Amino acid sequence: MTYSVVIVEDEPPARAKLERFLAEAPDFRVVAEAATVEEGVAAVTETTPDLLYLDIQLGVRSGFDVIDGAKGAASPLIVFTTAYSEYAVRAFEVQAIDYLLKPFDRDRFLRSIERVRAALAEPDRGDAEERVRRLLAQLPGRPAATKQIVVRSGERAVFVPVEEIERVAASGNYVEVYTRGKTHLIRESLSSFVAQLDANEFLRVHRSHVVRVGFIAELRPMFHGDYELVLKNGTTLPLTRRYKALLPEAIRERL
Repeated sequence: MTYSVVIVEDEPPARAKLERFLAEAPDFRVVAEAATVEEGVAAVTETTPDLLYLDIQLGVRSGFDVIDGAKGAASPLIVFTTAYSEYAVRAFEVQAIDYLLKPFDRDRFLRSIERVRAALAEPDRGDAEERVRRLLAQLPGRPAATKQIVVRSGERAVFVPVEEIERVAASGNYVEVYTRGKTHLIRESLSSFVAQLDANEFLRVHRSHVVRVGFIAELRPMFHGDYELVLKNGTTLPLTRRYKALLPEAIRERL
């Protein structure tokens, strides 16, 4: 198995170091490099990499702008690189796969790449996408979440208030949007659709399910640290340990 890599780094020595270390890992292949936000967005959008090495400080702009600009593309796993410890701590707090504090050496890189391999081997990477969505929601100056969605019904366009959405589920190339007593089918990926919603109100609880926080009625413990999520209409959804870690602290404290 070979994983594709994009490097977004505005310092040539750091970029060269990453290239050199990655050349020693035959299961990783660098498919694009970039030094600016614009180049980074284009590289991620065009190549949809498995892994993104992202410098947090790109000139006067932020590497988070790359994530924001490429949010319509498939979400790669992210390893942040930075020369500033406060950014490294922030990257760790938002649960990026890892961060490399410059100047990093081969041993630190090898420890990081093992963590990346373990994450890439997981069949479900939806929790990584959810972390990125939460991260973007925290950035200052973000536009307000959408207040209504458009649903096609024949030749008509029906506007549905977001406040009526109870949960969203992936269904092939579509998403099923459940509102009060109705189900709407929209041709869009789950990640793309959920990116429009308020990350504080809607939680991804499974690779295929997103739920409004206020629609959760109960959490039932199952086996091996997993839970069953019970919604107010009686629907039950699985909640694994990985997604449990993404629940708001106020909810997790009660488990």
